[in-house]
Amino acid sequence: MISVIGAAVASFFATLLAMAALRPVAVAVELVDKPGGRKTHHGDIPVVGGLAMFMGCTFAIGLLPPSAFFSAGLISAATLVVLVGLLDDRFELSPYARLTAHVVAATLVLTVSKLSITTLGNPFGDQEVAFGPLASAGFTCVAVVGAINAFNMLDGMDGLAGTMAFVSLIGIAILSGMIGDLTTASVSVVICSGVAAFLIFNIPASFNRRFRCFMGDAGSTLLGFLLACLCIVISQGEGVKVSPTTTLWMVALPLYELLWTTIRRLLRGQSPFRPDRAHFHHKLLEAGFGVRGAFFVLIFLGAILASAGLLVHSFELDNALGFALWLLSGLGMVVLMHHAEVLWRVVPDRFRRTGVAEVL
Repeated sequence: MISVIGAAVASFFATLLAMAALRPVAVAVELVDKPGGRKTHHGDIPVVGGLAMFMGCTFAIGLLPPSAFFSAGLISAATLVVLVGLLDDRFELSPYARLTAHVVAATLVLTVSKLSITTLGNPFGDQEVAFGPLASAGFTCVAVVGAINAFNMLDGMDGLAGTMAFVSLIGIAILSGMIGDLTTASVSVVICSGVAAFLIFNIPASFNRRFRCFMGDAGSTLLGFLLACLCIVISQGEGVKVSPTTTLWMVALPLYELLWTTIRRLLRGQSPFRPDRAHFHHKLLEAGFGVRGAFFVLIFLGAILASAGLLVHSFELDNALGFALWLLSGLGMVVLMHHAEVLWRVVPDRFRRTGVAEVL
């Protein structure tokens, strides 16, 4: 416990120091987000959150007992994700170049760290869904790449992706503790601490307007990658594990966003990589919410979904029932976001228009 607390403190302050040190460097090398087009913020904002979290969390995880999260394969994969994200933040890489890099990162997780999804449990009834070696490799790559892009799509508003990751990490830490996997719980807490340090510079608040930073693609893809790996560790392999379908609740809102965005764009005959203004937070803004109001609504919903996952595990609900509830919740989320005026009527006024922040 003492080592975990020490590592969490180290993660927080290492990330904090990295944020402060990297801000002037980012300005010097023009690693900044400039307003224009879909980006309506004011001024050039340093995009160093992803690199700072990577540095702080990697340092702090190294202080913990040896685990898969301080292996050559996982660190190499995370480094690749961050590097490609930084290049994209600076030079705007093509979607296919980013996708190729993410597939390589997932392959490193498979081949070097030996993390893979071999079973989905029993999401469709009594029969277990198990994968052979090739199917397992393919599904693992799809899951990791999907998680990376889910958080990347979610990163469209100050503090949203970071706070949602914070909620997911807390949920995974609790789940890990419930099954006695203290190593994964410790890693989750350490990463969560690093995210908390970044959020000081990024949440939609008035105190940080003069020194705020963005996480950029480097940060959103890193968080998606790490959460995917954490979910694989607690749901796969020998010993007491969490049901794979239960881990979906921990990252439910980002996955709903990813799945609905992909389906929506394909139905319109568009590329899944083509940006639009129909994400969940856009729907809330169109309904009349302020940016902070939309932020609070989405974080509240994300916390409710993660809590539902903890209850599903605690009450040992049947896998098929838990998965059906997850799918129904996703459908309900899509319907709710497309009728966000209903939320506008029931949410207290002080949470509707709580100040002005920028939508990226």
